[in-house]
Amino acid sequence: MQLQFIPVFIVCFLASLLGPLCGIGGGVIIKPIVDAMGVMSVSAVSFLSSISVLVMSLSTLTQNAVSRQSEIDTRSMVPIAVGSAVGGVFGKAVFNRLGTVLPDTELVGAVQAAILIVLSLTVLIYTLNKSRISGMKLERAAAQSAIGFLAGACWSFLGIGGGPFNLAILVFFFSMESKPAAQASLFIIAFSQTASLIFTLVTGSVPAFSPVVLVGMAAMAVLGSVVGRRLLRRMDSSAVDRLYIFALVLIIVICVYNFVRFAVL
Repeated sequence: MQLQFIPVFIVCFLASLLGPLCGIGGGVIIKPIVDAMGVMSVSAVSFLSSISVLVMSLSTLTQNAVSRQSEIDTRSMVPIAVGSAVGGVFGKAVFNRLGTVLPDTELVGAVQAAILIVLSLTVLIYTLNKSRISGMKLERAAAQSAIGFLAGACWSFLGIGGGPFNLAILVFFFSMESKPAAQASLFIIAFSQTASLIFTLVTGSVPAFSPVVLVGMAAMAVLGSVVGRRLLRRMDSSAVDRLYIFALVLIIVICVYNFVRFAVL
């Protein structure tokens, strides 16, 4: 095994812990950190982080179903998830097109980092003030699907699962509590990432990567899912909220660094 990939596996494990804990797929952590390591191309990082997120979300959802701890309202979540899956394919197509128009991968990385900074700051501000902000409760399937489409397209373009942003969307637009929203977020992530993966395979746009890295990241995603669920049993809602805010701040710091690295250095 090439030693330079060991930090990648560690990052994947730690990021995957956040899935069961607060509905964050981990890609939003994995991608910018691995980008900063510079051990593989931007497209390879996007693809492998998406695979890790998919594996973690499926693992967590399966464990919840087997242990009868699932709190997902499939009636309202299926339209969102389907919309997210369609949006995921659209976002992947836009990313691939951008790669041909802007062959400079550093510029593509800078664009992704800038968008992540804006999104993370917006969600952080909302999270810190959500007790003073009146939420909504969308019940029409068309509106639910539209929200899912827009979210899925954006997250797929960025090469992330979109967990921290899904959580804010579910809390604001659907008035969900944090823990059910975390599970619903993983449900949506699983749909969108599956669609994105199928699109990548069908269009033959899989980037070059080491199979060892793929297997290692997938294994760490499963391990992070298992350990994360165990940690969740020992945490109350306030602890989960603090972890969520910490993750958002970490994402912002990493993305600022990556933006400077891609756009300036």
